Amino acid sequence: MSATDLRSVQAFEATVAAHDEVIEFRRMFGRPDYVIRIAVADHAAYEAFLTGKLIGLPGVLRVES
Repeated sequence: MSATDLRSVQAFEATVAAHDEVIEFRRMFGRPDYVIRIAVADHAAYEAFLTGKLIGLPGVLRVES
């Protein structure tokens, strides 16, 4: 995360947690900032989730998978 203010963090968490694909969502204290487990049908669905719903959210600095 590049954002550290409470409002941005809360908005990010609410947005990510609202997706049906998300089955586990944990805030970490250190690197990584979050661990997100998702359940999707296949690689194409994973790519769609990553590029369409996660990358580009305000505050997201990088994504590692």
